Amino acid sequence: MLSETIGVRVSEELRNILKKVCRARGEYVSEFVRRAILKELASLSFLPEEQKKALGIREASQHG
Repeated sequence: MLSETIGVRVSEELRNILKKVCRARGEYVSEFVRRAILKELASLSFLPEEQKKALGIREASQHG
């Protein structure tokens, strides 16, 4: 699987929070960030329903 590296600048405060959360979860910051990106893309409907469900994204209510 091919991969690309994307650099992102964050504040020192955000970096420290990310590191703390990832240490507690036993995961790398890159894993956390990839999942966060996938969740945002899913919530914007850029991913198939099966992936949305796996990421815990619920369908928006169709009530108007």
